[in-house]
Formats: sequence, C-alpha cells, structure tokens
Amino acid sequence: MPAGWDEQRLSAELDAYQEWLDERADEIYLVAEEAKALGKDFSEVVEIPRAADLAGRTEKLLEEYLDGMEIETELRQLLLEHEDREETAIEMATRVAKRMHARTKDLVLAIETGLRVGLAILTEAVLVAPLEGIGRVQLLHNEDGSQFVSIDFCGPIRAAGGTAQALAVLIADVIRRELGVGAYKARFDEVERVKEEFGLYRGNLQYRPPPEEVEMIVPACPVMVNGESTENIECSGYRDLENIEGNRVRGGVVLVIGEGLCLKAPKVQKHTERLQVPGWEFITHFANKGKDSEENGGTNRPKRSIEPNSRFMDDVIAGRPVFGEPSKPGGFRLRYGRTRATGLAAGALNPVTMHALGEFIAVGTQMKIERPGKACAVTPSHDIEGPWLLFSDGNFGRIDLLDGWNQLDEAPECIWDNGELMLGYGEFLENNKPLVPSAYNRDWWAADIIAGLVDEDAVTDLAQLLGLRRSELPEGVPVTEVGGDAVKSARSGRLWNRFLRDMLVDWEVAKGIIARFQTAVPSPWNLWWADLPLEWSAPLRDQLLIATSEQGSSGAQDGWREWNSDAARLRLPTMKDASGLEAVPDRFLESLLVDHGLVKSACMVLGVAHIHDGDDLLLLEGWEGLLDGLGLEQVDGEVRSRAELNAILDERLSRLAAAQQLVGNERLRKQQLGGEQDAVRTQAETAARQRGESIATTERAGEDAAAEIEDEGPEDAERLDAAEALLDEHEVDGSLWLVRRTSELRWENAAPVRIGARMARPEKAKHREMKPAVHALFLPNRHRRRPAASAFRRRGTWLAARTTGSTRMRPLRSTLPAAELPSSTRARRACNLRWPHGPEAAETLLQMAPPRRVSIAAPAADAGVGARGSGTRPSAEEGEMRQGTDFGRLHPRAAGEGSVAGEAWTASVPRWHHPLRHERRAGDPFPAV
Repeated sequence: MPAGWDEQRLSAELDAYQEWLDERADEIYLVAEEAKALGKDFSEVVEIPRAADLAGRTEKLLEEYLDGMEIETELRQLLLEHEDREETAIEMATRVAKRMHARTKDLVLAIETGLRVGLAILTEAVLVAPLEGIGRVQLLHNEDGSQFVSIDFCGPIRAAGGTAQALAVLIADVIRRELGVGAYKARFDEVERVKEEFGLYRGNLQYRPPPEEVEMIVPACPVMVNGESTENIECSGYRDLENIEGNRVRGGVVLVIGEGLCLKAPKVQKHTERLQVPGWEFITHFANKGKDSEENGGTNRPKRSIEPNSRFMDDVIAGRPVFGEPSKPGGFRLRYGRTRATGLAAGALNPVTMHALGEFIAVGTQMKIERPGKACAVTPSHDIEGPWLLFSDGNFGRIDLLDGWNQLDEAPECIWDNGELMLGYGEFLENNKPLVPSAYNRDWWAADIIAGLVDEDAVTDLAQLLGLRRSELPEGVPVTEVGGDAVKSARSGRLWNRFLRDMLVDWEVAKGIIARFQTAVPSPWNLWWADLPLEWSAPLRDQLLIATSEQGSSGAQDGWREWNSDAARLRLPTMKDASGLEAVPDRFLESLLVDHGLVKSACMVLGVAHIHDGDDLLLLEGWEGLLDGLGLEQVDGEVRSRAELNAILDERLSRLAAAQQLVGNERLRKQQLGGEQDAVRTQAETAARQRGESIATTERAGEDAAAEIEDEGPEDAERLDAAEALLDEHEVDGSLWLVRRTSELRWENAAPVRIGARMARPEKAKHREMKPAVHALFLPNRHRRRPAASAFRRRGTWLAARTTGSTRMRPLRSTLPAAELPSSTRARRACNLRWPHGPEAAETLLQMAPPRRVSIAAPAADAGVGARGSGTRPSAEEGEMRQGTDFGRLHPRAAGEGSVAGEAWTASVPRWHHPLRHERRAGDPFPAV
C-alpha cells in the first residue's frame, strides 16, 4: 500500500461498511419473510438464500442434495489453498462423495451428490446446470456383470460450457474409483447409437466429431455418458437398447461428447496427467489434434505460421456482411489493448472504420471473429488506426479521424485495409486460445523506449534527440526503482507511455532514438513487409533508384487528409509496364500488378500513403522506411544504393524454389500412397460384405488390408524438414527477411496477424446499462468520510444521475421535499449522490465529452433564489426534486433560458468519469480528492 495511507483506518471503514450492508440486507429479508408468510405466493419462504461467496452459494444451491452436510467452511479453505478452481472442484467432489457414502452407504446418492458439488464449483454456483443439467446417476451393468456409472445429462448442461461438461465426466470417474465402482465397457450397439445421434442432431454444435472419433471416445471413456431423450427425431437403428431409455436423440450426450470431451480435451488432459488417472489416454488424441507431428523420421518442429480458422464463416446469413476473410490481408489487424469502454468479450474499432464499412457496425454490434474464436461486441476508440482507402483518382492513404471522413467529397472506391481491431489479452486466456504475435506499433515502441529510460541521463539524451527541454517531458523516471513507490512509478510510466506513443518525430529523430534505445522502426516507417512478394523487391528497388525527393508545397492537401505541407515527399514514375517480372502464385497480386503497375501495387501492399501527380506518384509519408529497407538512402534529394541485395535475393529465391519442389514431390508421393491404400481397403471391405460380416468387422478388415502397404517415408527426411522450415519462415516473414539483412536497423513485423470477421447479431447493438441505470457517481467532496445524510444537513443539495436512453430522462422513484430526504429510505434509493457545487460547476460539466445525457437536479436551498428565479428563498415544498420531465436537448430547461438554481439541467457526462481520479487544475470548480 502506498506510503501515507492509514491502512488500519481504511480496513476498519471497509469492515464497518460491510457490516452496514449485512444489517440492511437482514432487514430486507425479514420484510420479505413476513410478506411470504401471508400465503399469497406459491411459496411461503424466500426462495433465494443469501450467500457471501462461492462456498456459500454452493452449499445453499445444493442444500436439498447435501441433506444437512456443511461444506462451506471446508470449501472456502480449499479455494484459498488451490489457485485453480478446477482442482478445487475435483478435490471437494471426492470428499463430499466419500462422506456421503460413509453416512448413507448409498453409492448412487454419494456419486450424484459429489458430482453436483463439483459441477456447482466449476460454474461458480450461479447456473442451473448443477440442478437441471444432470438428470440422474445410475449404476448399470456391463455384459460381464460388472457395475459402472451412467450419468444422464440433460439439455441445460449446455449452460455450463464445454469445460464444465468435460470435467463433470472426469469428476465422476475419480469418484467411482474412490468408491470402488467398475469402469464402463461400451457395447457395439451403444457406440453405433451415439454415431447415429450425432448425425440426426439438428441443434447448433461448436464441434461435431466424425464417426471414427465417436468410435474412439465412447468405448474408451470409463464413465457412460447417457442422457434423456430431448429431440423429436427417433433413431432408425440400434433401438430399444438395455442401457438407453427411449429411441429419440439424446441432446445431452451429443453436447457433452462434442463440445465437452472433444473440444476441451486439453483441459481434461491437464488434470488427468496431474492426478495420474489411468484410462484417459484416449484424450491425448483430441488434445493434440491440430498440432503438427511429423512422422516417418521427421521432427516435431513447431510451425511459425498461423493456420487460418474459417469457423466464423459457418452459417453465414444473407444480409449480414463479411468484413474479412480468414487471415487474409485487408481484414482487421490485431492490436492488443483495452479502452475504458471495452468490457468482457468486446473489442474496439476506429469510428472511421465503422463509417467506411457502410455503417453496418455500430456501438454494441456483435461480430463473429476468427480469433480468439467467439463473438465480440464493438466499441469505438480513436486511439487505434483507421482504414486504408483507395479513391477513384488513385489517392491512397489512411483516415484516423471522423473530421477527415466527413470532409470527403466522394466515397472511397475500395477499402484496402479495415484498420486495427483492439482485443484484450484476457479474451484469449478466457477462451483457452494461444496468443498470436503482436504487431510492432507505437505502444510497443513506447515500451521499448521506456525500458531504456533507466536514469536521468537517459531522459536527458531523449530530450536532446527530440529537441526539447527537460521540463517539457513528463516528470520522473519511468523505470521502477528497487524499494521505490510503486504507485508513483506506475503513474509516471503511464504518463511517459502516452507521451511517447503520441509524439510526432521525423525520420532522422526516429533513427536517433532507434540507435540510442535499441528499438525497432516504428510506424509510419514500419511497413507491411511480410505482405510484399519477394519477387517484387529487386524491380521495385530499381525504380526507387530513379526517384527524387522534394519538399511539399505550402498548403498542399489531397482533398481528404491534410499532410504536413513542409514534409519531404518522394516522386517516382508509376511503371505501368509489368512485363518481365517473375510471376507470383497469388492471383489477386497478379491482377493488382496488371491494373496498377509495380510501383503503385507495391505501395498499396506495403501501406505507403501516396497521391498522383500526372504520371508520377508522390509518396507522402513512410517512404524513408521503404528506402532503408531495400538498402537505399537519400542524399541531396537523390536516391543512392547503400547495400547490395541482388546476390542474397537470387540465392533466397533459388532455395525457395528447390524447397517447393521437394515438398511438392513428397505431397505427390503421399497422394499416390493413399490411392493405393484406398484401392486395397475397398477390395477388402467388399469381400467382407459379401461374406456377410458386421460393420465393425468390415471396417477392421479394410484397415488391416491398407496397413499392409507400408509407408517407407521420404528419401531424405532431414532435407525435407529443412525445406518445410524454410517455406514456413518465408510464409511468415516474406520480404521482411530481406529487409533485416540489408538494413542496419531493427525491424519487427507491422502486421503479423489479420483477423477475419463477419457481422453476427445486429440486434444486440443496444444499451448496456446497470440496473438501475446509474451512469455517474459523484461522492461528497467537501465533507468526506461522513454519511450522506449528515452531509446533506450541512449543505442541503443533491444530484441524481439516471438515464434509460439517449434523449429521455428516467424519473426519480419518488418526489419528496428536500427536508425529508435524509430520513427517507426511498429517497436514499432515488438519489445517488450529493452535488455541493451548484449550477456553476454544472456549466463546466456540460463541456465534457458527450456520450450520455444525465439529469442534474439541484434544489434551490443552496442558492438563495427561488426555484423559478423569483429572488426569494423557497420553502421545502418548492425545493422538491424534479422528476418525470421531458428535458430539452440543451441546458437548462427551455433550451438555455433561466439558468438558476432549482432548475433541471441536462448534461453530457462521460460514463467513465470518476471523481477519485480527478485532479484539480487552475479554475476547476471540482475539489481535488
């Protein structure tokens, strides 16, 4: 805790506040119990029990099943000992089951109680899944007469999520081992029944395993995943089975196997390995699914390239646009971070992007995104990059501000790049998805500089590079000293980061910072080198050698974005003739080359803003990075060669061609081998069918016949592995590999990951409001740490802030004289805060950012004038809180007339404003807190 804080006093105040909440809650429950006792409701008791935490909720939720067993204290202790809630669920479920069995000697009741306790802990005891998701637990018999555990899963188990579904099966297995119950041995008919149910199930599934995976997972699972019939469709085969009730499709079985055991196999594997539970080796196949594993002498080399994920494109509905294909350039560029508006499962876009995409995207619109794999709500942020646009006159550049978008004379011809999509790291963690590489942006650049600002000498060096005085830089040194004030250091680091992220520097200054602090090249000079075909590098370099630099003309403007008129520009011919260039395998790039020529096509692929001037291109910014990356430099307005790249480029292209040939030959060999195996498999299966063999025997005969044709593997496994590694590196780096060898600077990938997206549910674009809709809380300032009622008696003014929409005000719950407010419970609920500053402070409040409209009602008791401006002090009745008024769009009432105390005000207040973070400035009516 920071120095100067009275920890003992703050802890005492927090305890007193918690005690006050508990007392008020007790009073409310007493009132509810009296009302229930009247017998006018279906139940004469309060159905919702009180619970302070997860331990309390679990015990209250399962009170009927626990039958008086107290687990709250023990569970709370386990939660403190184990950081992972999943470990706690397994441990607590086992303890409860053993204790229940010792008490009742009933195996079924013990297993069911422990299973429900574990599932409740996994779902934080706030879902219906522990109660309704499990229908019943049974002890059934295998063909050899041994007992096994069967769990009937019902439709509500979907609410628990895939992880809880899968771990419920594991918990049941751990419990039955502790209690000495045997394992499930699936019969052939039961396996085939599950196969058919997956084919007939028409509900939405995140993953639908193929029949061969079902055949692997059902017999291997030591617990029978059973369920009630939930669908109207009946199975045509394998009906009236001994261990399965009914012939209709069981939705719970499909959900638990498909979305649980198959999809969440890595989570299950983590616990089976930790607990060393035998019989779960089959889960490794699903946990490792999608991972690269080389066979036939190859190595388990991890790939750098990221495979596109097209799952978000499933079930595309007509009328909902697609904003980007999976991992393709032109889609959203990933940027890690959060704004004040992005909550859970939300991302941020530049407002210009929302307009450019036809205004399909609004605040709150849901998008299905490629990564991390689920939908996200959209919020705006002007701190991230907007879209790159191509206009009909050939101008190309990025627009970040709405002012620039509104000044456009015509709509863009093409949205070349959607701009950045900001997602939080927690979204990947929550969805159990690996992090993908981050782009090197200004945030990363600022962090690199801050890492080098270890003392005042480094800060002085930075000031000299920027041409600023030390007083013009943020105070302090951002690197935390050992034993220093962590809060002060964190605040200093935040100020430094914002300053460095937003500062404007030219190329020469940027190079000095790069050399001094060992950073990489920042934007706008860090181009999308990984997107540029390596075959274009040499001819593009030849064209740049005949380019010339010139100073911008005064007041130069391209009509849609205003550039620095004094900044240097690079002029070069467009080179429409693309003959003689080596072909690239991308059809889109080939067509782009034909339409625009090499120079313009390369500038668009790299993200270099430019305009047309006759037959020439004028590169506006970032062109210095283009020259440096290709081994060129500008001297006295001319472009000269600084490093030779033809030799290393030719050697790289030849190695890539040889690697592609080698990998292609191996792919062809495997196709031929597969064709031979398929032919033999078909012959064997046909013969088995003619003999009248069963389906399982027929399939086994085919697999045995195919296995007789052995795969001898590649001729040179090491050479093949090296070729695949080279192609993988080229897919990730592209021309960035060449840039890193010709430039003396450090280069990082500016766009390593693109994220495909499509619109999901536009009807979700609605207000996310608290219940009740409180959007601002201003605490008593001048009389701090005192009850609101006491503060009211000293000042006599209140402020209420409630809204239900963008233009209409929500009325207060009651209209009471001001004198009665302190002693009225209803008034305390109606009025959220106290406003001791009067209309002058409200005038300042009205100048803040505009996302929300807030009703500010100030009684005249604090002003000395009448509520209607009569000049007389009002009575208590005249000082009533106003309510239910359709306020004007401007302030005060009657669109700006009669701004006196007692009038109702309509103010636009940022939802994120918090007085505890407010610092007093000169002329600020709000006191510092």
